[in-house]
Amino acid sequence: MRIIAGVLSLAVVMWVESASAQKSYSLSVSGHSAVPALSEGEVKAILADASKMLQENSDFACNVTFRLKGPVGTFTSPDTPIVDRRNIDAVHRVDSNVAGVDFRVKVVKEINFCRPDLPNPDGAFDGCSFSPPDFRSIIVVHPKFHKNPRDLHGPPLSSYPDHLLWAHEFGHLTGLPHRRDRFALMTPCSLSDVPDTRVQVKRAECRRLLSGPGAPPPRPIGCRQ
Repeated sequence: MRIIAGVLSLAVVMWVESASAQKSYSLSVSGHSAVPALSEGEVKAILADASKMLQENSDFACNVTFRLKGPVGTFTSPDTPIVDRRNIDAVHRVDSNVAGVDFRVKVVKEINFCRPDLPNPDGAFDGCSFSPPDFRSIIVVHPKFHKNPRDLHGPPLSSYPDHLLWAHEFGHLTGLPHRRDRFALMTPCSLSDVPDTRVQVKRAECRRLLSGPGAPPPRPIGCRQ
């Protein structure tokens, strides 16, 4: 009976751990007034796709869910929708007074600077989540303005996996570093060619995602094709 009881106890512990290994995060979203407004439906679709990707990724199912809290807002400061070294702190401060959310997303036209130790020879980023001191702010490029990494001066990409970008930047808020793997969610390279069915999230990465935002990310690495 002790063996059976032991097996049953282990099963109960495993069930409790499985049931508790899930997390829902709330976020606010605001877009710069100079870019097309994202509707509540568009934002919720991005968040639903990000949640589904994490829960069904090819490496390890990570039970994380994102949900929008409140209406999609608009901001006008700084005066330009292009983020650079001069105004990035002001963009990170947008919505900093919004209470009851786990992190904040700001949508802009272009990001030309993210952090001092992350040089980008191409002069463009799809997202940035370096936001001391609280590390709960994400800046992302609007879905209609993503550049083709192989043709930065050409027209914007007709489609881009924004749900992967938003999840990737959230990963940095939890302290996840870049990982050099073409299909890793945390790749330092463009996510434009990563299919949902191939996205990789390691078990250790999932533990960080479940731990939530608030941790400074390690020193970043650049893309090396």
